[in-house]
Amino acid sequence: MSVEGTVSRQKYPQPRAPDPSDEPAVRGHRSKPRSWVDSSASRADDPIVGDTANDGPRGLLVVGDATIDLYPADGGSVATGSGLEWHVGGTATNAARWAAAAGCAVSLVTDVGSDALGAAAARRLASGPVDASRVARADAPSPLTLYTGTAGDGEWDAWVAGSCYGFTPPEDPASLVAPYDWILLEGVTLPAEVNRTAVRRLARAAGERGTRVAFDLNGRRNQWDTAVAYRDALRDVLPYCDLLFAGTDDLAVAGVEPTPTGLLGLLPSDHSATAFLTDGGDATRAIRVDDGEIRERATAAPPSVSVATAAGAGDAFAGAVLAARREGVSDLRELAAIGNAAGAAAVETVGAFEAGARETDPL
Repeated sequence: MSVEGTVSRQKYPQPRAPDPSDEPAVRGHRSKPRSWVDSSASRADDPIVGDTANDGPRGLLVVGDATIDLYPADGGSVATGSGLEWHVGGTATNAARWAAAAGCAVSLVTDVGSDALGAAAARRLASGPVDASRVARADAPSPLTLYTGTAGDGEWDAWVAGSCYGFTPPEDPASLVAPYDWILLEGVTLPAEVNRTAVRRLARAAGERGTRVAFDLNGRRNQWDTAVAYRDALRDVLPYCDLLFAGTDDLAVAGVEPTPTGLLGLLPSDHSATAFLTDGGDATRAIRVDDGEIRERATAAPPSVSVATAAGAGDAFAGAVLAARREGVSDLRELAAIGNAAGAAAVETVGAFEAGARETDPL
């Protein structure tokens, strides 16, 4: 695969004002899933707000995005004629595969495109460790990202508008979440023109059915006109959440202090949850919140590693922590260390999950 000619740089679509009563208008560009990809819970009381053992009938449901991520094949910068290697990425897809790699039973809900890239992504996911039976081929192109930086730089271009980015909203959210003891939702699908209404409905249905809700804030400046708009969207979902993952950059997008106190300010005043706040190579801060107050704190420094690309570090963190939670790990410092180790492994290689391996499916 090579870069031919000049590539226009189209970023994530800017959101319109959300209409809470409707599914996002952008869903109109997409038909119902054309086909499902071929692929062959109970809630325990928890001292953290969850000491779940791996006793749910199907474990973890991850709902969100899948992308085709392109990288220079030689590890250099992109130029006309550059060879590219491709990886299946996306925050939800990355997190799901990291959780599965840690031994968790995981199902993924996302859309892949109707083009050759989508077909290749579907094959890759169907052959992997995640249950991909709910990955849908949507009648739209695949979303693409292109890494344009050099080693360690987080420089990306994305082609998302008009693509199948996100997931097809389920007709019955309650039936979808009922078999699982955890669901992970992603902040990148929270804009109105992606999946805002569907995310809120899933979170609410999970809360009503006793399925624990994990949420990764994943704030992107190019998805939100203002910090207020992002905060308002978060406050639609956070009241249902038992476990939160945030980076200091996410809190900056929300316009709040990049600290546990800033994160606490986004939650309802009487909320109880566990949260992890990462900050690149600096120490991860973990908190337990009971009735709106921080009752316990812990920190864990991440390993020192050589960074190939920063892609997927937070996704790996979330997936690994969720897998550990389902195995009954509840100590905040231990969970933070597990997440840090997974995040470090993700950044040491090109591609957020397939450690250094190039995708070779024909396109």
